[in-house]
Amino acid sequence: MFRVGYVPYTSDLSHPADRRRLASWASEKNIKLDTIDPLDSDVLVLSNAANFGYWIHRATQPIYLDLVDGYLGEDPPVVKDFLRNLLRTIQGLSSLKWITYTRHLRYAIKNSYGVIVPSQEQSDLVSNLNPNVFIITDNHSELEKVKSLSNFSQEESTGRKYIFWEGYGYTLKHFRIIAHDLDEFLAKNNFGLYLVTVDKFKRWGGKLGNINTRKYIDKMFPYSKEKIELVSWSLENLVYYSELSCLGIIPIDRNDAFAYHKSENKLLSMWKLGLPVLYSNIPSYKRVALLTHQKKACLTSSEWTDALNYFALSSEELDKLKLTGLEYVRTQNRHDSLVDKWDVVIRQTLM
Repeated sequence: MFRVGYVPYTSDLSHPADRRRLASWASEKNIKLDTIDPLDSDVLVLSNAANFGYWIHRATQPIYLDLVDGYLGEDPPVVKDFLRNLLRTIQGLSSLKWITYTRHLRYAIKNSYGVIVPSQEQSDLVSNLNPNVFIITDNHSELEKVKSLSNFSQEESTGRKYIFWEGYGYTLKHFRIIAHDLDEFLAKNNFGLYLVTVDKFKRWGGKLGNINTRKYIDKMFPYSKEKIELVSWSLENLVYYSELSCLGIIPIDRNDAFAYHKSENKLLSMWKLGLPVLYSNIPSYKRVALLTHQKKACLTSSEWTDALNYFALSSEELDKLKLTGLEYVRTQNRHDSLVDKWDVVIRQTLM
């Protein structure tokens, strides 16, 4: 049996970018990932949380980078790039010798055997630096497992319909592009909003500061704040509260260069939950919207008011979005297909 070393986000592989990617393949294949001594392996995989230069300098086996974020597309100002590298250096994830994090990342891409990314757009960003690029989206089959094992009792209906969102606290900032429109919609209609997230979060990519989520949301939604419920993040809560909701939303500020290059993973996970979704028109979402004929659900920042009134108030339109989303993940995001893709990537280094 071949050995796979892995430098993860979290040692227990609980981070979504661990458990929905390499760890999902390893679990299916009954392969133990060596996170204690990852260099004692036949192939080494580095997550975005690895100190790339440190491991590349010491490894003798083939190395893959599993890059879930499109840092190269951001093209940040030098000062921001330097500060990002400084922060990662303090955390043990980089070194000041690189000066900027982009320089470190480019070095790692060029000096790895291959790079794994979750979207075509991110593949385009790195393919000029490494010809061995593989596209593998997140494996969201864990949501199906929770659904199959769950025996949730539905809450007594209040007659209010709910919109659903989930994510890290620091990504709540993207609600700013629709806050006025959504605040007005919630205030005028019998709708509530479930936010499945954390009670407190840090700014700057989730690394600095300390923000109270409730206060942050109340300030953003002054007229509808009493209709917004914060729910602690867990897989069980994702499933439960999505089943109590009629619509999912994913607002993303296109002016945020880092978020602009995100993959379609969050959209796929909401579809896997069985939700119709309205989402911002970043490149990966636009591509998937064309494939699913959901152009009207892929929105610019000025289109949210009309879209909320058009879709949220029409069960027929919501059903259409739900069915096309479910069909897409059923055919394009299958557990067995994703496991096979990881299998091809890992095993080809051993041939």
